[in-house]
Amino acid sequence: MIAGRRYYSTTDSPRRFRCRQGGVIIMGVCAGVADFFSLDRTVVRLVALLLVWFFTAPTLLLYLLLACLGDNR
Repeated sequence: MIAGRRYYSTTDSPRRFRCRQGGVIIMGVCAGVADFFSLDRTVVRLVALLLVWFFTAPTLLLYLLLACLGDNR
């Protein structure tokens, strides 16, 4: 680290949230979140379903926001 800046090499790149294209159900947001946090996709999908059940409007808004902001790969 030089003067408070961090220089990334090709192997030490910053993590980015990306929506998945393969193995997705709806827009790839849950798969992208699972990949970002190194979690199982099924667990993330179940948590998303529970959140939609109890907090419908905020969860759907967050889901759509992540779908729009996530890089597609």
